[in-house]
Amino acid sequence: MLEYGGRPHWGKLHGLDAEQLRARYPRYDDFVALRDKLDPERVFGNRHLERILGA
Repeated sequence: MLEYGGRPHWGKLHGLDAEQLRARYPRYDDFVALRDKLDPERVFGNRHLERILGA
């Protein structure tokens, strides 16, 4: 999938981390900034989100 420019579904578990996703999603940093603004205490966070969005 990745070889052809595919991107993982956000609702599915996958093995990519934050840096790998940043390279595949042009507005990744915009999304992380929005998450930081709306959930600064990480009430809705978990280990999976820490791995894919950063701590």
